[in-house]
This record gives sequence, C-alpha cells and structure tokens, in this order.
Amino acid sequence: MKKTLSSLAAVALTGAALAVPAAATANDATAIDLQPESVQQTIDGFGYSAAFQRTHRLNLLSDEKKAEAVELLLGDTGVDPSILRLGIGGQSTGPYDWMLSIQPDDPGGPDAEPNYQWDGYDNGQVWFAQAAEAAGVEYIYGNAWTAPGYMKTNNSAANGGTLCGLSGTACPGGDWTDAYANYLVAWADFYADEGVGIDGIAFTNEPDYTSSYESMRFTPQQAVEFTKTAGPVFDASGYDLLCCESFGWNQGKNYHSAIQEDSEASQWVDVLTAHSYASRSDSAFETDKPLWMSEWAASVAGLTEFNANWDGNPGAGSDGIRMVDHMMDTLMSANATGYLWWLGVSQGGSGSLMVVDPENDTFTVGSRLYGMAAFSRFIRPDAVRFDAVHAIEGVKVAAFDNADGSRVVQVLNNNTASVSTDIDIDSQPTAYLNDQANQLVETEGIATTADGRTTLELPARSLVTLVVEPGASEGDGEGIPIEATVPGPGEPGSLSLTVADFGAGVVLSPGENAGDRIRFEGELPVVTVTDSRSEDQAGAGGWAVSGQSSDFTAGGETLGAEHLQWTPEVLTPRPGVSAGDAVATVMSGGPGLADPQRLGDAAPEGRFGSTQLGADLALEAPVDTPAGTYEGVLTVTLFPED
Repeated sequence: MKKTLSSLAAVALTGAALAVPAAATANDATAIDLQPESVQQTIDGFGYSAAFQRTHRLNLLSDEKKAEAVELLLGDTGVDPSILRLGIGGQSTGPYDWMLSIQPDDPGGPDAEPNYQWDGYDNGQVWFAQAAEAAGVEYIYGNAWTAPGYMKTNNSAANGGTLCGLSGTACPGGDWTDAYANYLVAWADFYADEGVGIDGIAFTNEPDYTSSYESMRFTPQQAVEFTKTAGPVFDASGYDLLCCESFGWNQGKNYHSAIQEDSEASQWVDVLTAHSYASRSDSAFETDKPLWMSEWAASVAGLTEFNANWDGNPGAGSDGIRMVDHMMDTLMSANATGYLWWLGVSQGGSGSLMVVDPENDTFTVGSRLYGMAAFSRFIRPDAVRFDAVHAIEGVKVAAFDNADGSRVVQVLNNNTASVSTDIDIDSQPTAYLNDQANQLVETEGIATTADGRTTLELPARSLVTLVVEPGASEGDGEGIPIEATVPGPGEPGSLSLTVADFGAGVVLSPGENAGDRIRFEGELPVVTVTDSRSEDQAGAGGWAVSGQSSDFTAGGETLGAEHLQWTPEVLTPRPGVSAGDAVATVMSGGPGLADPQRLGDAAPEGRFGSTQLGADLALEAPVDTPAGTYEGVLTVTLFPED
C-alpha cells in the first residue's frame, strides 16, 4: 500500500522542432536573448549607509511616522536591503553630523588599558541596526572614516592624517596600529551586546581623499601593511575585513591590486570595496573575491530642496533614473557583486533615498528609493547574473536567477520614446514599472507571453522589472533536491529523491523520419534515491519511483503524453532493486507516459543507501504533426511502500 507522503521532481523536456517545411517553428530568435548558461557573477546584495547621525534624525519622528519610514527603508514592501553600512566614529565630541568615538580621549598611549565608552546609541545607529537585524538584513558592517585624532599624525579626526605606526610616519606617541585594530573590534563587540551581529569591518574610508570632515589617509602599501595587522585580529573575533573604500572605482583598483599581489594580506581580505565618485564603476577588476561598489550618490549640486523625481524636467543628476543607470553599469560592466547607495535617510536637499523633517513629523520618499527597491527587493543574495544579449539602442538589460528559482530581468529604457520588443521568457512574468508617474507599480500590458516568448512595451524613460516566479517556466527548470522525511520511532532518518542538474531542460535529439512517425531520443537525468530510514521507520517496506509526463505543447498545438516512452535502468545495481518495465508510445502499441509508470523500486533488503536510476527516452510524433518546438514536463515521484 502506498503512503500519501511523496517526493516530486519535475524535469523539463523539449523536443527538437519537427521538420515540416510548411510551418515555422515557435522558437524564432527574440530581440533580447537570455543566456542563463553564461553566468557572470554571484550577487551579495544591495543596501546603503546609516552614518553621520542620519538615523538619529529618523528616530526623532513620532512612533507612528517612524514605523512607516522604517518599513520603507527596511521592510519587504520597501527597499528590503540585504547590506547595511554603519559608521564607526572618531570624534571626541558628538554634535549633529559628527560621529562620536567609543574612545574619545587618549587612554594614555597605545599600550595603555583601553578606556572605551559605550552609550548604547552610537550616533543614532544602534536602534536602526536592531531594526535591520529584526527585518532580516543579511550583512551589517562597520566602516571607520578615521581613527581618533590622538592615533594619527595630524592629531585630528578630520583633514586627513595617517595612522601612527605605519611606514612613513613618525609620531611622538608611538605605534597605534595594534590599538586601532583592537578598537575596531571593540566597537563591533559592543553591537553584539545590543543584539546586532556585525559581519565585517572596514578600517578606512576614501583613504586617497582628504576631507574637512572625518578622514584618514592610507597609501595602497600602507593599506596592505595594516591589513596584515588587523586581519588576524578581526578573524579571531569572527569579523570579515573589507578594504579599501577608495573614492573612485579605478583608483580603488590600485588598492585591490596591492592587496592581491601580497599573499599574506590577501588571505585576510574578505570583500574588496570602492566608491564611484572620482571614476565611474563601469569597468571590471579581475578577482575571485566579492567586489562591492560601496558608496555613490548622484550630484545634488545647486539643489536646496530634496529631489524626489524619477526623471525631472529639467533633469537633475539626482533623478532616480540616473541612479538606476549607474546601478546597471556597475552590475553589468564592473561585475560588482554588491551595490550600496550613500545614505538611506537624511534631511534637506540630500541625495538620499528619503528625507525626514522631525520638526513637522514628516518624511518624503524619493524615486531613488523605489529604483533601489526594484533591485534589492527582487534580486536576493546568492542570485547569479547571466548574459542578456541584444542590440536595442538606448536600452540596458540585466538578468538574474535567484537561489529560490525565480528569475528577474531589469530592462532600462533610456530613450525618450517607448520601445516595442520581445524577450525569450516563456511564461508570463509580473512586470513592475518605475517612471515619473509610477513607483515600482505592478503593471499589466507591459509584458505579454504567448508561443514561448514575451513581447514588451517599454514606456519611455522607464525601468521595467520582470519577475518570473520559481517553477513558472517549463524551459528553465533546475535540478533541485527535494527531500521528504518519513517520521517514525527510533533514530531519525529520511527518504529523499534528487534529480541531476539538467540546465535549461532535456533537449531531445533532432527527429529521425521512421515512416509514419518522427522519432526523437534522449536520456532522463540521473535520479538518485537515498534511504537512511531506520527499520522502525521503514517497517517492512521499501520504496518506489514513478514518472508521468504532461502533454507536449507548441503554441496552440498539442502532442499527447502518450507519445513519450522510456526504458528504465538501475545504474547502481544491487540485490533487491529493480528497474521498471519498458513502456512504449501509443504509436508502438503502448500507453506512453500519460499515466504514472514505474521507473524503479526497492524491496526491504535493497532499499538502504543511495540508488541511481535512469531511462532512455523517446518521443514519437506522427509525420503530420504541425511544426513547432514542443515542450512538456516529466514529473518523477518517490513513494515509501509498506
């Protein structure tokens, strides 16, 4: 008797186009060609910074308004970021727009007992980091703009200066490199006490730029030098090391190259980072490490009020569409694995995603927030970007597959006119629209799927985000292990089924004319059954695997599942395991796979361990079958048996 518990795996089967000259196939090329086999980079995530007391201003809103704003900045109906960048303060006092240090005063030299002072608020960041932790933000890291002034050559937290003890420095107070590394770890440890898990630490920000606010200089060689000091300290405390936050993308390559050319320093660096001010992040850097564009904000020069526009008239550098264009270049041309905007929230004429006015208990959201959300909400950590090839002028396309099986395609139309085109998406996607009138709004009529392709009507100056849910596309299946655990007394065990990776589907061989039929052949991906159940759990039973096919379709034409046959085989033979019977197609006198047919089974004496099953497949179509690329799905099911 079969139990109701089963494990399923669907295998996409695609027949070659039937050779009937009078009809066109349904698989003609589309203008936008997705190439999921051409993987470029794995995405770590998207986010922004909370430095310089900006989240303190947010915290001054009423509870009701603050909750609304936080949902937009952190929630899954808003940005839903996966990375949050915090500032590590270096100032001895804490007026607004400065970041107070956890050790504002010299404890008496680099070898003295530290005198850390923790207020549980940290420039307004702790409460927001706690909210981020609760919202599921995957990666939170701290970035120091500077060491405290007493640790530096210029004795100031601002205006550059260099950490005492690095090569090329001469400081009466001595070598502060070890003390600075421990100071940064202490900051992260304080967050752990507040329930916030800090994942990494960046010890410098824009080391090649001197600012009138918090700043500290490192040459590439000095960054390598300090990495060798801080790396073991960070690692022993469980924190990643990020470097080097240069003020330009190409300038950052000087730091990245110096690190990678030094094997000792390279082993300690977990993430390479650079900004996009002095030079745009639109060129690649060859590395095996995560590579993040960790800060950029479009120009707000000349603007005294917050620019909320997507595409204003006249246009401004801080328009949302310009941010998205920068994101596309960073992901597609620079192959960055992470993208961070400058500020999530600020005040006044900022280029942030949101501004707050605590005095009037209001906040204003910019179109930039929804442009960021189009990426951060739908493209999640561990997604992979793959090539999307086209030749449409003024249009940029970036395509991603998430780990959960969903597919996301970002289509940016920079043209001042709408664009009509098509893309090889074979199941109806959900389309979200960002333009001057719409902020990430689900919109019908933009994407229409029929005959294995999707036509697109792209509004002028817009970002269209196409989302295909997991399992929606028969042609884009992945071999995903699915486990079914059989409960019972005794030691826990499980009965599970996996199907080998079959890429974009099982493509059958070109058809051969066999008189009254055209015959296509292929092989079932290897099916593995693993049985670790105890005897108490399994009882006196074994297991069985069956398969059943859907009908095959091409546009409006159908070829029934009875036209698919198989010849099962046990690939790892042993006593007690048997292959199912060969099943012929209806054209060869059999029932085909329209109904469930046995692929293999195991008696109690043969069930334990892993067993691999396979099958030769054949599809037989009448010679008068209308032309087309016929697609179907073969579902493989595992049943425990008594």
